[in-house]
Amino acid sequence: MFSKVFFMALIFILFSLSIVKGQQNYTWFSPLEDKQVEGRIDNHKLTAFNRLPDELENQVRKPVWQLGENSAGLYIDFQTSASEIKVQYQVAGALNMPHMPTTGVSGLDLYAYDNTSKDWKWAYGNYNFSDTISYTWENIGENSNFSYRLYFPLYNTVKWLKIGVPSNGKFAYTRTATLKPIVVYGTSIGQGACTSRPGLAWTSQVGRALKNEVLNLCFSGNGRLEEPILKVMNQVDAACYILDCIPNLAITKSRTEEQLDSLLVNAVTLLRKERPTTPIILTQHSSGSIPTVFNEDKNKEYQQSSSVLKKTFEKLQSQGERRIFMLSSDELGLDLNSTVDYAHPNDQGMEHIANAYIKLLKKVLE
Repeated sequence: MFSKVFFMALIFILFSLSIVKGQQNYTWFSPLEDKQVEGRIDNHKLTAFNRLPDELENQVRKPVWQLGENSAGLYIDFQTSASEIKVQYQVAGALNMPHMPTTGVSGLDLYAYDNTSKDWKWAYGNYNFSDTISYTWENIGENSNFSYRLYFPLYNTVKWLKIGVPSNGKFAYTRTATLKPIVVYGTSIGQGACTSRPGLAWTSQVGRALKNEVLNLCFSGNGRLEEPILKVMNQVDAACYILDCIPNLAITKSRTEEQLDSLLVNAVTLLRKERPTTPIILTQHSSGSIPTVFNEDKNKEYQQSSSVLKKTFEKLQSQGERRIFMLSSDELGLDLNSTVDYAHPNDQGMEHIANAYIKLLKKVLE
């Protein structure tokens, strides 16, 4: 009996020591405390993983502020010689949604820019979604020539997060984006619904394709061209402003075509007060031109609001506005295989949207 108890105790002690040893062999970093979270305005002033400056909490509607606490579009850039990377974190909301998986709502995504081959690479991570979520990337090689980018969850609020590498591995934050940021004001589509992982959101794809940081001001169901958001956009010396709010601005009994036109004109006018020459892109509904989808009510809704945007765009041009551009539904190029529910793109749809923006932005930013 004694030998059995002694044997079990010995196993427990050795197991505990192995855990402690494993923890001691890792060096942990806190991107938030280190003020290294990218993809947002007023980064160095913020003390949480939110996307809006703290002073906006009392200026925007409650749903906008709460969605702004989601970490969509946030990321860290770093370099390491380690062949293994671990991340642990907690989130405040539900892990998934009926039409979007846990890996997209609450997961992470690791990419790396290979400075030798001059292209982006990707690695899958082993994950465990529990009270404390963990991701581990193992056997990824010692890539001192890589500039890593770790994307945060698209539809959840990160309470805390730490990233660790073996103690014998070097780790340093970097900043890959070298040009003025692109600021996107949009809807759930821009926030990332309903892609399977954060790096596939169209804003993330645009950020990798260009050397511009992309600031994601997209709020599910709440992209309404509201002045507090437009004013905070105006504070950013941006390479380009993107207004992609049409999916949340349908023509209804409470919103006429004239009122939508007024919202669009006001948005451009407000941005022009401080930034008279910064390019502005007005975007039609991404699902506004899919003839192979036969939902007649939604076809009418999407096409009607997109038509208003086109007329407003042409009116602004006729009034002398030269640094304004339109991205049409046709150019976005979605088809019957591109969405989850006709409104929200799947991974294929996100790639279509990203490619359309990349093509236009390369022209605009020249």
